[in-house]
Amino acid sequence: MNATIQPGAWLRFMEVEYLKTYIRSGGSSIKFVVAQEEQAARFVSGGLPESGERLGYINLKIDAAGTKIHLMDEIFFRAAGQTPWRTVCRQVIRTLTVQAGYKWPDILTDEDETPLGEQIAFANGIESPMVLMELKRLIYKSVRKDPKLAKDFRIAMTHLCFAELSGGPDGAQTVQTLTDWLTGVNRSISAVKPYEVYRKINRASARYFFESMTHFVRLAGYAGVILVLDIAQVMAPRDPGDPGIYYTKAAVLDAYEVLREFIDGAHRLSGFFMAVLSGGAFLEDHARGLSAYDALRFRVFDDVRDRRLVNPMGALVRLSADNGGPDAN
Repeated sequence: MNATIQPGAWLRFMEVEYLKTYIRSGGSSIKFVVAQEEQAARFVSGGLPESGERLGYINLKIDAAGTKIHLMDEIFFRAAGQTPWRTVCRQVIRTLTVQAGYKWPDILTDEDETPLGEQIAFANGIESPMVLMELKRLIYKSVRKDPKLAKDFRIAMTHLCFAELSGGPDGAQTVQTLTDWLTGVNRSISAVKPYEVYRKINRASARYFFESMTHFVRLAGYAGVILVLDIAQVMAPRDPGDPGIYYTKAAVLDAYEVLREFIDGAHRLSGFFMAVLSGGAFLEDHARGLSAYDALRFRVFDDVRDRRLVNPMGALVRLSADNGGPDAN
């Protein structure tokens, strides 16, 4: 019998050893979490975002039952759909405003129809054209020229920040068009060509956009990004009564290749923690589980392990809500 750890104990290790230190400093980590009971899976799915919210992370959840996780562009679109782009852009502007020596308005809400640039100008007692010119220059330098961001991503973020500054109907239209493109609502490249964006977000380019997103979030002052990726549906057999996505054998292998790429590309992510959540079938099902794809198995499986104790910092950990270990609550 394999040793397990209670989900509460594992979460405490992750918070202390990763979220408060390593990830916050810009590191990244991908952990595979095998939950022996549904209760343990729910604890992780809810507990990680709670820790993330408390520590200043952006929290994302993706379930393979509703998102085709064997397609990287679908993962990015779902992640982008949960990212508060306007808030993130405002945080970037706030950081640059303070760095430039300007005072940030004390009372500032998204509902205020006064353009952000005018609010900043009023708070500092200077003309708004001067503030807009200075802040746009800083945005261009810090975002448009940031080599850590993919070209089309940084161009889109520059236009989003400009739109937040200028406000008005034109700004609102820019925000709507670019967020629709980022989230996959409108995948037509013709819609964003007026903003100097010429590359589609597809399976080949989505990973670069995802990496850029993690860097941009940290530029905005967030600690990073936490993603809970539930892959239990990948192991599910064909069932006409199952409303979730059915993964063919080819799709299963593609999904594991996407996860393998996350592991091998972890050094290109910034402040990123991903918990890949699954049930026991991930280790037990030799046809559709981890054993089906050696390239992933060799990267996460703990070939040498203690039969009594769990290494909570391991790439793969087995959780059980009833194992006689530390209290889960």
